[in-house]
Amino acid sequence: MKTNLELVEANGPIEISWCSIFNTYRYFDVHKNTSSTYFCLVDRDNNSILGVAHFTDIGSGVFRSPSRGTFSGIEFQKADLEQQIFFITQIENRMMSKGAKKIAIASAPFHHNIVESTYLFNSLTNVGYSIAGQEMNFAVAVDSTSLIEKMAYNNRKRVKKCQRSNFVFEQVFTPIECQQVYELIAENRSSKGYPISMTSQQVQEMLKAFPESVYFFKAVANGQAVASAICIKIDADVLYVFYWGDLPGFEQYSPITFLANGIYEFCQANQFKLMDAGTSTLNGQPNLGLIKFKENLGMTAALKLSYIKALNET
Repeated sequence: MKTNLELVEANGPIEISWCSIFNTYRYFDVHKNTSSTYFCLVDRDNNSILGVAHFTDIGSGVFRSPSRGTFSGIEFQKADLEQQIFFITQIENRMMSKGAKKIAIASAPFHHNIVESTYLFNSLTNVGYSIAGQEMNFAVAVDSTSLIEKMAYNNRKRVKKCQRSNFVFEQVFTPIECQQVYELIAENRSSKGYPISMTSQQVQEMLKAFPESVYFFKAVANGQAVASAICIKIDADVLYVFYWGDLPGFEQYSPITFLANGIYEFCQANQFKLMDAGTSTLNGQPNLGLIKFKENLGMTAALKLSYIKALNET
């Protein structure tokens, strides 16, 4: 291993252009507590940052990345097994000095960067990590082909029905409209018995920290919002549909399908390469209806893995 590599703990804001939003120092800063640490792998020859990760004690000596959120983990500027193993083992040593007994990592879906995810899988499993969980993540590649062409036949009919009925897709910006987007989603989840993982205040804090990366959308029929979504720009290539939902009583139109088409067109216009609609499993158990819904939108599945290692094991 080159001796120019060094593990550094960041103690203040740093800007890294190549990492995903969940691995930025800004995201870490919003969610950190006194046990949290942000690590950088630094090449001292040119003082560049090659890798980043952050961990927080979530209890009982388990240090997790991220402390909260869908994924974070260890991210590198480029896939390099030697650098990865060095960084991972250095993090473990530093974490043990902080009292860590286990390290848990929720990694990005393979959709986002299949090469990086594959290298990370190999690195982690070769230094003693095991698979703690597996989920099925659904996404659709964004290209010159319309989403309508990728959809199942019945969904194409629904989008066209909404278009004939003068449904309108809008991006919203004002605090009042953004709050209405959130409330519609919360109502949708409540009607189905699903919890919503972030409060309105937490969403507003995320928007304040990342005003350029959090988007609010709605589908409007006759002046009424009938579906809405909150999306997050993961990086220059990936737009993540963080929350979405529609109002009960509009099933004959399926406004969520119309909304999905609008978000995809937004991705096309803004040079995103992937529209990620998240997981459709819980603790590995499939939600068959949700899977079919996303498949009918033209989406495909990829793995999203979480890892764990007990640090007192060799």
